[in-house]
Amino acid sequence: MTVLLILNFAISFAANDLKESKVVAIVNGAAITRADLDMEINRLLPQELYHRSVTPEKQAEIEKKAIENLINAELFFMEAKRQGFKIDNAEVKKRLDAVKASYQNKKAFEDALKRIGMTFAVFEEKVRQGMMVEKLIEKEVKLSLTDKDLEEYYKKNPEKFKEPEAVRLRYVYIKINPSEPDGKKKAKERAKEAYSKIKSGTDFAQIAQTYSNDMSRIKGGDVGFVHRGTIPQDIEKVAFALKAGQVSEILETDTGYHIIKVEEKRASRHVSFKEIKDKLKRELTESVQKERMEGLIKRLRENAKIQYVSNSG
Repeated sequence: MTVLLILNFAISFAANDLKESKVVAIVNGAAITRADLDMEINRLLPQELYHRSVTPEKQAEIEKKAIENLINAELFFMEAKRQGFKIDNAEVKKRLDAVKASYQNKKAFEDALKRIGMTFAVFEEKVRQGMMVEKLIEKEVKLSLTDKDLEEYYKKNPEKFKEPEAVRLRYVYIKINPSEPDGKKKAKERAKEAYSKIKSGTDFAQIAQTYSNDMSRIKGGDVGFVHRGTIPQDIEKVAFALKAGQVSEILETDTGYHIIKVEEKRASRHVSFKEIKDKLKRELTESVQKERMEGLIKRLRENAKIQYVSNSG
């Protein structure tokens, strides 16, 4: 766990120690309160508020996620305690110093504790508990893959490392504005003007930056490599028929006019282990660790007594 996750874990247990609050769930006899739940909801909300408001349905979904997070956190701590994980004072001090260092100064840190009504002693104990959970997660979930493991997976799953034929395109898109009088005619004239300049030797990237209505214009129309089935069929047919360096005629669709240039062609191939190794390690590690985490949560929940209290609102 990162320092931030440890801090979140610590805070999630704080409200029980601070004030009376309605109980929303009981996990193996330990109470999770409305104050705990509100704190976790407030932690999750900024992730959901990004560029949009939260509907009542989404609010209910966040609340459900929050209470499940708190139940899992409580179960993790109980399991860490059962397995006998201990954190010495020096380790706790080092982690606390890291948390303090993330604040502008000592007062800012103390003010943050005051805002949630937590004493330093309580916070210190919660950080210790969080570090116990960290050790549990490391034991039960962490995965260290060797190059030999990766190569073995690579050899056993050759079909996963086939890369289909691809073309790297630059693209000019002239959009038809349906609300504008003669919108189609104007778009066609603009497309013809752009095409004429390309044929006269003006750099395609420059034309894309000047004329294109597609976001790729900021990169000179470069959309990178595309495979069959990922772009409109009419454009795909032309793109894969052109040779590297060739420019298409003006292509018309319902929404506008298109001009494409094939920068590079790449035949279907088998991606080498050297090329894919780092990405494979990241993806495989993430996949297996997620699977292990889900397995741990399932096992702990199956053996736990969890009661949801209906007067949680």
